Formats: sequence, C-alpha cells, structure tokens
Amino acid sequence: MNQPIYVLLVDDEEQFVVNMARLLKFRGFDVVTAPDGNTALKTLANDGPFDVVILDIKMPGMSGLTALAEIKKVAPQTEVIMLTGHATVESGIESIRNGAFDYLMKPCEVELLADKIREACEVERIRQRPVLWPRNLVKEITWPSFIKLYADDPADKALDVFKRRSGAPAKENLYVLDADDRFAGTVNRQHLLDAARRAHPQNQIEWKDLVDAPACLPPVTLAEIMRTDYPITTDPEENLTAVAQRMIENNIRAMPVVENEKVKGFIRLQDIFKYVEQETI
Repeated sequence: MNQPIYVLLVDDEEQFVVNMARLLKFRGFDVVTAPDGNTALKTLANDGPFDVVILDIKMPGMSGLTALAEIKKVAPQTEVIMLTGHATVESGIESIRNGAFDYLMKPCEVELLADKIREACEVERIRQRPVLWPRNLVKEITWPSFIKLYADDPADKALDVFKRRSGAPAKENLYVLDADDRFAGTVNRQHLLDAARRAHPQNQIEWKDLVDAPACLPPVTLAEIMRTDYPITTDPEENLTAVAQRMIENNIRAMPVVENEKVKGFIRLQDIFKYVEQETI
C-alpha cells in the first residue's frame, strides 16, 4: 500500500489554512500546517521530512522567500510550491531560481494544487540544477505543440481534452481555431455543461456526471457553443517580462502565441520565471 504524500501547508491566513488542509486531507494527503516561516522550519526539524511544502510569500516575520531559502538548506530533497495572493514577476523569478517547484496564484482550485503536489512528488530529484542561459523573447520559449480544436469539431472532442486535464481550473478556456488556424473562439467546461443541461432539462447535470456519461452531451459542434470574444494573446517578439506581468495581472498561467493572426503555440508563466533575467526587471 502506497504511503500518503506528506504535506506542510504554511500560510498566515487561518481560515484559508483550515479549509485547504481539510480539502487536501479529503483527497488523501497527510497535511500538517504552520502559520509562518519560523514555525515551518521548527516543524520541518521536528516532524519532517515532508514530501512537499506549500508556502505563502507574504507572511509576518520571515517572508516566504526567506523561508524557501532556509527550507532548501535544511531539506533540499523537499519540493516547495509557492502559493500566493501577492504575485509579482520578481517574486516568481526568485522563487523558481531558488528552487521552488512551481509558483501558483490565489485563488487556486484545490484540484490544481493537488495535481501539482502529486507532480512534484513524481519528478526525479535533480540535486544540481543546470544553469539556464538567458532568454528574453516569447519566441525563445514558445511551446509549439498543442491539441488543436476547430470550430466544426464535435463538442465531445473538447470534453476529451478537459478530461485529460483533470486538475485544470474550471474557468480554463480552450482555444478554437478556424480552418486557417486563426482564432474562432473559446470554450470552457461551463459551455459544455450548459449544452448538456439544455439537452436534458429534466436532469441536474454536474461536471462529474458529464465526465462519467459523455453521452449527455448533445451532438453539437464547438461553433454552436463557443464564445467568439478574442482572448489575451502575445506575439513571438514580445518581451518576456512584459508578458509575465500581463499574465499575473489577469491570473493566467498560459497564453497563446499569435503571429499573422495564426496560433503558433503557447507560453507558460513558470517557464518565463525560469529563463528571464533578473536584470531585465
């Protein structure tokens, strides 16, 4: 039988800690809490080792960034996920450069956090991190590979994508393209749910019901249920620091890269934090 993942949750917001600890325990994690950085270090010494530490940045006394540095000194094998309501480009870069596994922004859905905790535990430990050469432009770290959805695709194709991304935030949009790979619109889980509810008004269909019984979704195309408003995008020549600032302001973790009206790929916030030079801030 597998041992539960041992998590230390560090945050000075008492109600947040109580609620998040309860939700994580319900999902099978073994959770201990601490209200600040100093207490977290004492807990690590007395009750460790922990598999993952979830660490707020802005706390009384020792800041989360200082606590991260101290945790990495005493427990380098422990992965640290920064979770903050005070996100900045500077703190994101410093977190990743100082060994944080990831940098998440509040509000953060528990399923996304749970997936990140599991992911952190699955990653093979690299004790000596490679030196990353500076990169300053979007085109230098664009991910060109992604699942393409087209306006005339059946809606259940989008459902398949969401099922594969079980930990993604509920508000996450999938981008729908036209035949020339230009934006046609966006679709999210709520659009799929609304379509299913319209087709079965007598039933109280929730997301889990739709995942378990995809046949609830009527035979409609994405064009029939998507929104046609244009999403926030970037272009290949945009500066990474400026893109990171826009992503933080809009609380998004990935952004499509568009050139000549065509989608070329995506850029991720955590990759920007890894590569952008501190001097460019």
